[in-house]
Amino acid sequence: MAQSYLWRSGQVRGYAVVIFTARHVAEPTEMSEREAAAFWRDARAVGHAIEEHYQPVLKMNYLLLGNAIPHAHWHLVPRHEATKDPAPGGPVPFALLDHGRQDEALLQRDAAALRRLLRGAA
Repeated sequence: MAQSYLWRSGQVRGYAVVIFTARHVAEPTEMSEREAAAFWRDARAVGHAIEEHYQPVLKMNYLLLGNAIPHAHWHLVPRHEATKDPAPGGPVPFALLDHGRQDEALLQRDAAALRRLLRGAA
């Protein structure tokens, strides 16, 4: 129902996107109940894996926006304590999510760890 990607860009380690892939829809109201439930289950599973791997996470932000790309997709943004969070107590500016580049070796290790966690949850 969905594909998940760990974001290479930006300054927030663990930022991921979960994209609805069954067909094109811009809104969750365009999904059947089964599709919507499966889409949320996929986003929840990825969020749980992110929480497990990137501890200590104080909060996960789940954003279903679609302002720039009108296709149903979740943005999952792990939030950390104030000393490690790029925008403590407020929304993370998209510039911090898009500008810069994650360390490729670390990103690959993180992706492998998240895959193992997701397989273990299935």
